Amino acid sequence: MCMRASRDATARDAVQRPSRPCVRGVPARPGRPRREVEEGGSEMRPNVSSRSSLPLLPAGLLRAQRGLKRVVVGLNFSLPSEFALARALRLPLAQGAALSVLHVSPPLDGHHGPDGTLAGERCLRRAVTSACRRLRQRPDVDVREELRTGDAPRVAAELVKEQGAEVLVVGRPSMKYPAESLPDACMVMRLVREVDTSVLVVVPHPVRVYHRPLVAVSFSRESRRALELTLRLCPSSTPVEVLHVADTCEEEAALRQRHAPLEDWLRLRQEREGAARIALGRFLAPYRETGRELGIRVRTGAPQEGILAESLERDSDLLTLGMSSAPPGPALIQRVLGHSRCDVLISRHVAPSAVLPDGEPPSRSVPND
Repeated sequence: MCMRASRDATARDAVQRPSRPCVRGVPARPGRPRREVEEGGSEMRPNVSSRSSLPLLPAGLLRAQRGLKRVVVGLNFSLPSEFALARALRLPLAQGAALSVLHVSPPLDGHHGPDGTLAGERCLRRAVTSACRRLRQRPDVDVREELRTGDAPRVAAELVKEQGAEVLVVGRPSMKYPAESLPDACMVMRLVREVDTSVLVVVPHPVRVYHRPLVAVSFSRESRRALELTLRLCPSSTPVEVLHVADTCEEEAALRQRHAPLEDWLRLRQEREGAARIALGRFLAPYRETGRELGIRVRTGAPQEGILAESLERDSDLLTLGMSSAPPGPALIQRVLGHSRCDVLISRHVAPSAVLPDGEPPSRSVPND
């Protein structure tokens, strides 16, 4: 009898005394424990820290803005150029990016012939329509068709300068066997030499986003920019292998000339590899602090052979080289472009124009070495 009276009293108190809501003005939900929240304050939870981990991106920077803002694709309606357009559509494009599809007709083309400007305009329109269809999930991306007449490298250089393009995407002609270096006068080498921006040379048919990139560095500013551009082209979860080839050709020639014993050869290789590994670790330290996974690869010998051998052994799908704005010695680039079985990114940085076409101020540039 006493227990029943006690239960009735408890029930009356529960009916008469309303429960405190979790947040003032919001009724409490039945079956959920109450959480006391001070007005204008944070929820009082025991043993829960309100400090979050440091973000990988600066505050206020959307992840989409890590992508590319201006991309130009060279299209001559061949199979390699179709591969280039397919790869450009798989690149990470930033919010409000512009993708320009460029076709340049020779200056002496007949306007009504099978290879004339009118036929090129129709093919370009179909290519742009197909690109817009592939990018239907990205209505913020502006796909532009650029039909021009003249010398292709010069026209491409003018368009890149007008639009402030970050990357020019082109296809490489079919690989010859046995493989040989690209001629200095070929179209790809002229584009690399004359266009003042980074050039992405697409080799195989693109199947997926880059997931096995390899960056060859020489500890210069251009190498750092090449690494940063590669990090922008690849997903943040993708491990990036960074290679430095210590050039020991002169030392090896001297050892060969005096018939040095094997111990001298091993000592030279160990000393140069050890020094290069330490320098490469310091070079990559700022990027590893952001959480990116970067692998260290060191080789000795001729840079051309070392870069190609490492790319072949690791089955890389992207090989990045950095070059300065001054005309470089073309031997390394010609050999890598002629022998590589994967896409090759020739990273190049120049000072931007005063104002971009959309009125945005240019980013701060670092003087070249």
